Amino acid sequence: MPDRNDVAARIKDVVDRRVALETKLQNEVGEPSEASAASYDAQYGALQKQLAALFKETVDDAQRITVMLELMRILENRLVYLHNFIVDPTTDHRMLAQLVTKFIDQLAAAESSVLTKLEATYYRAVAALYAGEVAEARDGFRDACASEESDEANDIKYKSYVILGNLSHDERDYARAKELHDSSLRYSQHPNVTAQALALKALNSYALHAYDEALQLFGEALELFDANAPFYNSYFYRNALLFCGAIHFDRRELDESERYYRQVLDSVEQNSYDFFDALTHLGRIYYTQERFDDAAAAFERAVQSHRFSENEYLVDTWFWIARCHLKRNEPAEARKYLEKIAATDVKYEKKPQAIEMLQKIA
Repeated sequence: MPDRNDVAARIKDVVDRRVALETKLQNEVGEPSEASAASYDAQYGALQKQLAALFKETVDDAQRITVMLELMRILENRLVYLHNFIVDPTTDHRMLAQLVTKFIDQLAAAESSVLTKLEATYYRAVAALYAGEVAEARDGFRDACASEESDEANDIKYKSYVILGNLSHDERDYARAKELHDSSLRYSQHPNVTAQALALKALNSYALHAYDEALQLFGEALELFDANAPFYNSYFYRNALLFCGAIHFDRRELDESERYYRQVLDSVEQNSYDFFDALTHLGRIYYTQERFDDAAAAFERAVQSHRFSENEYLVDTWFWIARCHLKRNEPAEARKYLEKIAATDVKYEKKPQAIEMLQKIA
């Protein structure tokens, strides 16, 4: 039989590391790098495995409860702080979700006070989300929102409304999603959390083609986001900038659009997709303004920053570069990119047009 004191010490060590990791993540300053985010996820994964092993090892009820509560917190931490409320129901996630649900059922059967009814409802819904049981998760988050039980930090209700809104958005019920994200604002207790909720609400306004409202909401969010304060979420901050840039571009308010895309460049890693995306949009702005030298430079820089497998976005950027070179009366330079488009296996709708352009300058 394992030594109880030894197991207790190991559990405490894991708990302390989980608390330290969560605190560090919540107080991350500025834009966490992709490597940093991957490191956080790996550390959470390692803690999760250690806790699962400890749960099997100990027979002490109090210790098993502590371990399971930590597993539940890790599930939620990863969902909220690393994965932006998006879950991939992998086999491991499903197995862990089943374990969590069984544990909550046992606590309820024993009439335990370890979890309040609201906490049990919420964590059961989180587990259902990880298990891929969306309908059950939705019911649980609805029950959490409707609960009259006190939630002093308003944390559970905020997250429940956000997740419900995201589920409705995924189903393209943007009006309902907007209502739910608006409801989450009643429970946000920090400027960065309020900014996140506003950005989510704005995203639904954009999907509903209410562009003036979307711009206003994104603008309010951007005023509140503070990279030097706790709960800053760089993902939603970047999204707000990108969507503002897109709205102004569609309205041909090109100077305003450029301003937002330049802010994206200043706030992300140079090997990220958002950096590539912002550069390609800047290229389109310059092309529209007939600044073909600047456009070509932006598109070529985007290609140099691209670290992903060959895809339609990269191929489309080659097409724009070719167009820039043709506008600059540089057919030899354009040919290089048109030949790459002709040779690619990537499905690209403008490929016939590129081949036709290539034949004209051959």
